[in-house]
Amino acid sequence: MKVKGIAYKRELGKYLREARKDAELSQEAFADKIGINRTYYGNLERGENSISIDKLQKISKVLNIPLSELFGRVERL
Repeated sequence: MKVKGIAYKRELGKYLREARKDAELSQEAFADKIGINRTYYGNLERGENSISIDKLQKISKVLNIPLSELFGRVERL
């Protein structure tokens, strides 16, 4: 989905990769914590998959980032 020229899936993926690395978690460990397959999560970081709001809530909780900040950061990128 693109709005105002923003490729949300790609930008979200970039941000999630940065945040996961800052938390010093591997893709596999992070995917385990949020309850999804590592391959699916890797695709998410590359902007190839969409994700449900429920999973985004889990991600924000694990990374200790408010969901509103997660969306706001993506819009600012």
